[in-house]
Amino acid sequence: MSASKHRLYWRLQLAAHFLKKRADKNLLSKSQVTTAQIGVLTVIVNGIDVTQKDVATALGLNESAITAMVKRLDKMKLVERRPSKTDGRAKILQLTDAGRHVTQTAHPPFKDINEQIETVLTDQEIDNLANYLNKLTDAFQ
Repeated sequence: MSASKHRLYWRLQLAAHFLKKRADKNLLSKSQVTTAQIGVLTVIVNGIDVTQKDVATALGLNESAITAMVKRLDKMKLVERRPSKTDGRAKILQLTDAGRHVTQTAHPPFKDINEQIETVLTDQEIDNLANYLNKLTDAFQ
């Protein structure tokens, strides 16, 4: 069977779209942020001296997209930009107390999504899917 016969690209996009919509809905109701925004916050909270370029690299996004998102997060008082001590051109991103709180409240919505996946797929199917998605990510990265 071929990937095109099964329309795998379309199926991956559709599944990702519906998962993201559900996760965004759950996150917005509990944490007032989207999955994209929690991705940025998570990279910052897990790093040291994180710049916008670091966030873009970690998430596989263009730096311009991160710039706009960081501005929104700054406006929401979740992130602060401070001058780098080692690079005069760079700004270091830090979470505010509110930003740290949001990263902590984001776990339950993702837990709910993962639990729903576990009701649809067996443990073996989940292992296989994770392996297949890793292979595709590695191939196209």
